[in-house]
Amino acid sequence: MPLHIGQQLGSYEITALLGKGGMGEVYRARDTRLDRDVAIKTLPEEYEEDAERLARLEREAKLLAWLNHPNIAAIYGLERHEGKHVLVLELVEGETLAQRLNSGAIPVEESLGLALQIAQALEAAHEKGVIHRDLKPANIKVTDKGEVKVLDFGLAKAFAGDESHGDLSNSPTLSMAATQQGIILGTASYMSPEQARGKKVDKRSDVWAFGCVLFEMLTGRRAFEGEDVSDTLANVLKSTPDWNALPAGAPASVRAVVTMCLQKERQQRMADISVALFLLREHSHVALADVSPRAPLWRRLALYSVPALLVGAIMSAAGVWFATRPAPAGTVRLMLATSTTAPLAAGLPRPIAITGDGTRIVYVGVAVVAGRPVSTALFLRSLDQLDPVPIAGANAQINEVFLSPDGQWIGFFDGSNLKRVSIRGGSALPIATIGMGPRGGTWGEDGTIVFATGDLDTGLFRVPAPGGEPAVLTTPNKAAGESDHLWPRFLAGGPAVLFTITSTAGGVENAQIAVLDLQTGKQKIVLRGGIDAHYLPTGHLVYGAAGTLFAVPFDLHRLETVGTPVPIITGVSNRLEGSANFDVSSNGTLVYVPGGGEEPLRTLAWVDRRGSEEPIGVEPRTYEYPRLSPDGTQVAVDIRDRQLDIWIWNFSPGTLTRFTADGGLDTYPLWTRDGLRLIFSSARTGTRSLFWQAANGTGMAERLTKSSNQQDPYDVSPDGTRIVFKERFPKTGWDLMVLTLDKQREVKPLVRTNFNETLAALSSDGRWLAYQSDESGRYEIYVRPFPDVDSNRWTISNGGGIMPLWSRSGDELFFVGQPGFQSGVLTRVEIGRAASFVHSQPQKLFDWNYMTSTAINLGRTYDISPDGRRFLVIKQGTRPDQTAPPSLIVVQNWFTELQQRVPVK
Repeated sequence: MPLHIGQQLGSYEITALLGKGGMGEVYRARDTRLDRDVAIKTLPEEYEEDAERLARLEREAKLLAWLNHPNIAAIYGLERHEGKHVLVLELVEGETLAQRLNSGAIPVEESLGLALQIAQALEAAHEKGVIHRDLKPANIKVTDKGEVKVLDFGLAKAFAGDESHGDLSNSPTLSMAATQQGIILGTASYMSPEQARGKKVDKRSDVWAFGCVLFEMLTGRRAFEGEDVSDTLANVLKSTPDWNALPAGAPASVRAVVTMCLQKERQQRMADISVALFLLREHSHVALADVSPRAPLWRRLALYSVPALLVGAIMSAAGVWFATRPAPAGTVRLMLATSTTAPLAAGLPRPIAITGDGTRIVYVGVAVVAGRPVSTALFLRSLDQLDPVPIAGANAQINEVFLSPDGQWIGFFDGSNLKRVSIRGGSALPIATIGMGPRGGTWGEDGTIVFATGDLDTGLFRVPAPGGEPAVLTTPNKAAGESDHLWPRFLAGGPAVLFTITSTAGGVENAQIAVLDLQTGKQKIVLRGGIDAHYLPTGHLVYGAAGTLFAVPFDLHRLETVGTPVPIITGVSNRLEGSANFDVSSNGTLVYVPGGGEEPLRTLAWVDRRGSEEPIGVEPRTYEYPRLSPDGTQVAVDIRDRQLDIWIWNFSPGTLTRFTADGGLDTYPLWTRDGLRLIFSSARTGTRSLFWQAANGTGMAERLTKSSNQQDPYDVSPDGTRIVFKERFPKTGWDLMVLTLDKQREVKPLVRTNFNETLAALSSDGRWLAYQSDESGRYEIYVRPFPDVDSNRWTISNGGGIMPLWSRSGDELFFVGQPGFQSGVLTRVEIGRAASFVHSQPQKLFDWNYMTSTAINLGRTYDISPDGRRFLVIKQGTRPDQTAPPSLIVVQNWFTELQQRVPVK
């Protein structure tokens, strides 16, 4: 029964009805004992006879009573009177944020002030393990003085229970107010995708709701709306907010905060509300309440996951401010725009290096000819010159760059080769063949180079700078959860090397920075939760995490950090599998690449034989290696976000669903010819090997091969009895192999030489094998008979060729000819029907301006429709922080600022 005005509940006298909500009725009451007004919330009648619910509510009320924070409406008690239980709450005068929003958008500065207070409330609660679960404008009060009070904190858990599995009835508002359409729609609009799916929630659901509230304050409209609950929830799961609705006056970092809060994949979403609080503080004049002691900011920022994580977009936006903020006397900040004819190659790890005297910067740029990117190349940018100068002799497929200690030589990686060239130009000299793509190099005072590769089975190598056979220095300890050893840097010239240990669990929070003694071979962990550390003459370690550079004092003798790491520069391009893209000269000049550093977002598109594009309505993601199902209704693709997984896009009704989610680096999807299974490679058992699983997602994945070498699938024979795949051997590099799909599961060599053979494709009749090989010094397309590969071989391309693909009819072979940096020519070759192999001369179809693999020996990035009329391609895009041409930030006399902010005792 409802309460009535004048009713007495112990010392509380009911004076007015304030409202009815999804979790009961709320009354104003007078506490006659303490002479104050309070709010009384009644409980639904079904609670009164449910002892388990009442016990749960009492436990939760005790926990919530500990939340003593000025932005959280307090719970005073749980009372029982005449058999009826009520919650006694702090009475907050003023209108709700929902009422305030009835008048439209709130000015930017006022919105930020309110958002800061909401974020403070969430932060304080999350640190005590309390999640709101039902944050929305109706649960936020704003007093006449502009003070925010968040209501009903944590009651969603008390009402709905500890778990939220099952269905939407577990939402307190939806279940308690099933006939109140406005309330239902209101709650649905702020539900995170995991809540909408009935899955278990964590604090990232509150982060999502915070993003919805901030978006609505800035724009005056909900981020997700619909005519009914179903429409609203469907939009939460599939649609993207209209980012153009955000006001022009909103700072870039604020826009980025909203964007990162509203990432649908929980792993990509901002992991901790304290990061939003940190960024929003810089743009508000509101005095923030002091919060109880909490984890240091660096540790909270380290909750981010950097691979493919989108977090760099936030940090890059904030970095615009940091790069121009007032600096200590003597420190000078410069922004160097790279030339339109020699732009910085975006997305590459370690693309910059600075000489010891801080006067010259070497960077990996893109050579542009006639407006088209042709290849990556090295450029020299002197700080006293306006334009970069190309370094002669170093034009190639360059990935990373580092300098000799005297600054006279440039070490760089050219595909699978380590080379050096004089900083004044000249012939590039070979040092070593490294196999799979590079993951960092460093040049020591003793004339040796230490480097890492992308092969998960190897660690660090050492080779003499003049050249020689690389020697193994370290091997990842798989039993201890080590995934790889990356990003070496000599420590104070030698004889020790700093390096990063990545974890099989993924995430920068699980990465470790270690030091290797080159004389004893012993390793020591010096720091957790960071990547790519530099030791500076100031006595600091500087390293990357979550788009931020951190500094911590370091004892060079004990090889230990001294003190707590401090964030010093935000908006620095980095990711877990990439370096923190910065370098520091010995005299104190810092140079870094601003931005997120993740691979640019991409979309899928159809392109017909004339080169005309037709976009596909997929959400921009980091797509790679698309494979159309045999009937053309679906496409399997790997997505390189926080972790590498395979997803399936269904063209009708236009849905993207995750196929693998085990955290095992799943890639190279391949349909069986009947479309019933997906074959893929996975590192879930250690080294990447072949698996398959039912394409409808049922059942368990079955491992097909076991090898200590990395393996990736390419094609299935038409009769479904064989899989052609590549395998990387220590001495011969990438070779083509074949697996029989009978009980024996026998593996045999197919094409195995001292060169790299990759990207194999079988003709529709299974008679011919096309592949690419670098035996001529560059990749060309070749064809051999199949399955019995004999001495017969035909060279198809002329002038370079990659990514062969047969038409479904088998009478055409396609490849990308004259491959450059994300450029080339899609080329067609007609295939005859004779008993022996007959082919025409290559014919150009259209200019190729679409994605190729980051390393051209990895995988094919396009497919052909079953009718052969058009091609499915990956179209490169940009992230919000990558709309402007890439630039460099230079901070001169940076050591002065560093020592002031992070003193070394």
